[in-house]
Amino acid sequence: MLLHILMGVFILLLPTAPKLPEQPEQAVEVEIVILPPPQTEQQEKSARQPDLPPTRQDEGVPADKPGATLKTPAVPEAVPPEVRPHDETPAMVKPSRMLSEEVLANPRSRKAKEELATLAPAERIEQLCGLEAMAQVGAWSEDLKPDRVVAYAMADPKLSGNSLSADGAALHSKQDWYRLRFKCVLSSDHKKVAAFEFLMGEPIPKKYWEENNLPSEGKSLD
Repeated sequence: MLLHILMGVFILLLPTAPKLPEQPEQAVEVEIVILPPPQTEQQEKSARQPDLPPTRQDEGVPADKPGATLKTPAVPEAVPPEVRPHDETPAMVKPSRMLSEEVLANPRSRKAKEELATLAPAERIEQLCGLEAMAQVGAWSEDLKPDRVVAYAMADPKLSGNSLSADGAALHSKQDWYRLRFKCVLSSDHKKVAAFEFLMGEPIPKKYWEENNLPSEGKSLD
């Protein structure tokens, strides 16, 4: 008991610790940042996958069901040859009235008519078709004044029965030669033209005249 009393007195006699001065409070600027909620594992997988364009699903098969297949893009079918656009080729001129018979009926053509009667059938067809070509081209164009036709100028003509086709003919007008294509059909007796069609072409350059047997006279041929 005496010992406890002595220890209490000793503690009371100890010097008290000096009181520390109070520190002033320091203001700190605080910014509140709201963070997004944590992502689930499925969301993390979706975030890592790039965005793909939407694809059309097969009809009748839901996209969210197993076994759903994607429809492959349609491959354009080849256009059939019969519906493809053809090259634009000028159409042949097809006169409804033949003119060579009227030309030969003119008194000024009496000599030419007599000479035609003496020619062989193939030559008669060629000359009569050439006469029809000059008459038809002259009636078709006011600028051209045809005075001679060479059916074999650029290519050999083709004779089949009463029909003559000349794809490489040449027509002389004034002082120039022009490409000409025509098809001529004669009557069965080879005395008159029954049908005719033609297509005028571009002028033939003068440097090609000699090699194609085209005269280079400076005036119209009689």
